[in-house]
Amino acid sequence: MRNSLLQEVPGTLPEKVSLAKDDKNCLNTLIKEYTPFIKKCTSGVFFKAQARRDNLTEAMLGFIQSVKTYDEQKGAFVPYAQMVIRARLINAAKKEAKIQKRLSEISEYDNADQQHFDLEAQKDAQAEISQINIDFIKWGISWQDIVKNCPKQNRSRKFCFNIVKRLFADKEMLDEMLKTGKLPIKQLLAGGGCSEKSLEKYRRYIFALILIVKGDYPYIRSFLPDFIEKETI
Repeated sequence: MRNSLLQEVPGTLPEKVSLAKDDKNCLNTLIKEYTPFIKKCTSGVFFKAQARRDNLTEAMLGFIQSVKTYDEQKGAFVPYAQMVIRARLINAAKKEAKIQKRLSEISEYDNADQQHFDLEAQKDAQAEISQINIDFIKWGISWQDIVKNCPKQNRSRKFCFNIVKRLFADKEMLDEMLKTGKLPIKQLLAGGGCSEKSLEKYRRYIFALILIVKGDYPYIRSFLPDFIEKETI
């Protein structure tokens, strides 16, 4: 019966390797005995793409492969094992290099694609701003007016947003506003919930919101709260 403790088995190295082919304990003992040799085999084959721990694992697997495939008729075991280990390390390095190259290519493609997307988005944003400037001029509004009349408090902003929603909910009021260029103050006051002073104060800001929501300005509209989006009004 084959002894699972390799060091207790008399005979040559080829005989020990022969035992290790089918006996797992013998194989483990042989690996432990030849660990310094296996580590030495990795020292001459190392690539930046590989971690040293991965290299040693590949070398161990190469050593096991050499045990399983060794034929005493073809020469000594040690040179054969060294050849198998080095071949496995080189193949693993090539595979890793291919993966790293592919990842690099994907990264470069993604970066180029993102740059193209950013450039197109910038062009679209500029086109929207140019167009809405024309609409603002028609109704006597400027960006300076919007900044100057922009509500500073959250409560005031909600007030303006609610007025915009009310106008979109009432087509007659909205049409009158777009026709005359004036807020339908009397109708809004009749509906309650607002004061004439507030309507006058934020008139230009409310009008600007109407133009942004009503027009084809997805980029500019993205800065508005979700609940004031055209689709939800």
